[in-house]
Amino acid sequence: GGIAEMVGLDKEVRRRTDILDSAGNTTAAIGKGFAIGAAILTSLALFAAFITAASKLMGEQISMSLLDPLVYTSLFIGAVLPFLFTAMTMKSVGKAAF
Repeated sequence: GGIAEMVGLDKEVRRRTDILDSAGNTTAAIGKGFAIGAAILTSLALFAAFITAASKLMGEQISMSLLDPLVYTSLFIGAVLPFLFTAMTMKSVGKAAF
């Protein structure tokens, strides 16, 4: 849609490209939903595989309870780490750029 407007094509072309743009945006939104769902299922499967492998290695059954403060704290730290490393990377890139 935007390219047709910048080039100066007539309104009929703009109308048609707007329809195609809308369809593309809808398709992208649906695709993002599927990607997020697949990422969640993959992370759960990896976590279950890790618990199973760790249980076999230790020779005892491992249970994860969200009521355990150690598990809750570890999950929080693990969730914060990507943001921390992203912030550190952006800060260092900003220093190097200027």
